[in-house]
Order: sequence, then structure tokens, then C-alpha cells
Amino acid sequence: MTSVFVECLIGTSTPVWIADNGWSLHKKLPKKEGIKTIGTVLGVSQPVVTIPGFSDFVYSSTSHSHCEKDGQQKFCNQVCNCGSWSPESILSVDPSFSFSVYSAVYAIAHALHKVLQCGYQSLLFCVKCLVQVPTSLCSPECRAGFAKKRDGIHKCCFTCELCPNDTYVNATEDPYKCNVCKKTEWSAEGSTSCNLRVVEYMPFTSPIAILIMIGAVALEILTLAISVLFSINYNTPIVRSAGGPMCFLILGCLSLSSLSVFFFFGKPTPPFCILRLLPFILFYTVCVACFVVRSFQINLFINSAFNPF
Repeated sequence: MTSVFVECLIGTSTPVWIADNGWSLHKKLPKKEGIKTIGTVLGVSQPVVTIPGFSDFVYSSTSHSHCEKDGQQKFCNQVCNCGSWSPESILSVDPSFSFSVYSAVYAIAHALHKVLQCGYQSLLFCVKCLVQVPTSLCSPECRAGFAKKRDGIHKCCFTCELCPNDTYVNATEDPYKCNVCKKTEWSAEGSTSCNLRVVEYMPFTSPIAILIMIGAVALEILTLAISVLFSINYNTPIVRSAGGPMCFLILGCLSLSSLSVFFFFGKPTPPFCILRLLPFILFYTVCVACFVVRSFQINLFINSAFNPF
């Protein structure tokens, strides 16, 4: 067949040939007489890739003519019959057709392995019952807590990306995305699920809470007592020199800002979170502002007393 093919080439006057793998990889064809006179040949072929484990399989199968155990017969639909072929002769077969056969068998075996999900079960490869799982040319599976990040256009080619804190990956739903946990949940780095946040708060019955509330109540009583005392002696020079009406504003704001202490205890709720900050910020700011104004008034009074003109 090769001789007929060469004669057909020599008998033509086409200056340029485009050769596929059928004869661009042929080992004997370049040695044929007159092949150099056919013109320019552009060979197009797929790269010859070594099939992992095939050489070991060929060498190990030459000494076996059938399945090693009778119990394996139900998994084997062929009986090995390689004739007088030696491992060297099989491996040295012309790649112009052998590589396509190897690739086809390997692709079918890998497809069966993936469809049947046989794990590390026995897999029929070529003509021998062989306990072997084909090596995938795709990326290895990511470990738990890692999301797949595509590397190219193929789904099987990807890199593994560790999911950061407060995120998780669900490999069954979407292995390509790190999902964000809810506000009431949290997760460590490289998690596959989120955990509920533990709400910690100081109850009203805590000894520290009781001690602080007693101090706040004492401050409220002291503020109220001073306010009553200032009301009784409102027209005295001492009360007027202390600020007069501004004293009651300062005492009232100081008392109201102290009420926010009671909202720092117990189970936190939205109203409690607002009342623990808003009264203190508002009324304490007014209290400090009154102190600043009163200090400015005293400073002006002293300056006017020592510098009348």
C-alpha cells in the first residue's frame, strides 16, 4: 500500500503537499526511493504524547494470556492474545497510526471511569484486566475549603483558591465560588460551611453589672440632692456666682447621660443599642459645652476686674 501511495505521488506535478498524521509521521515513507522528487511537503500532525502506564502495561501483559483469576472473568470481555509480539515491537510501532489507537483507547477508558464513577475499581484497559485508574490530564481536585478558579476555557483546567475568612465553598452547588456568610454567621479560612455567631452579653444579675448600676444610682441621687439644694438657695450669691440657671442644665444633662449605663446590660436589642449611646453622646456634649461657656464667662470676669480700662 505504501508503494502504491509513493507511485501516485511521484506521478504528479503538484509542487506542494500538505500531509496529515497518516503519512507525515510514517517512518518508512521518507526512505522510499523517489520520495524527494515529489516537491515540498508540509506535515501537520498532533504531538506524540507518552501515555502514562502504557509501557508498564505492555511489559506486564506479555506473560499473561488471559485473566489472572477466574473470578475476574465477569469484569473482562476479552482474552489477551498478543501472539508473538514482543514489548519492544509493540512500543516501536509506527506512530502514524498507533498513537491514534492509543489515544482513542485511553479516552474511552477515562470516559468510562468518569461516567461509572468507579473510584479505584478495576478498569479494562486495552485487552487485559488491569487494576488501574487512568491518570487524568486535567487539574487535580481541590481540597476542602478551596474554590476552583478556571485556568483557560476548559472546566477541567483550574487552580485552587483558598476561601478567606467569613466565606465558604459548597462543592456540590458551586465549586467555583466562595460564598459570603450571613451577618449572624462566621467561618474560618478554608471553610465549607458557616457557623452561627455566639451572642455574649453581661446580664443584669452579674456582680459587675450590679456594682456599676449601684454607682449610677448613687450618682443620680447625688445629682438630685444638689439640684434640690440649689433650688432652695437659688437667690443666694453663691448659687448665682456658680452659674445660676446653667447649673440646673449641667446637673440635668449629667443625670440623663448617666441613664445610658443601664442599657449596657441584658440581651442586646436594637432599642438597647441606641439608648446606650444616644443619651450619653447628646447630654454629655451639652454638659461639657456648659462647662466651656461658664469657664469663658469666669475668664472674662477676671480680666475685667484686673483691667477695668
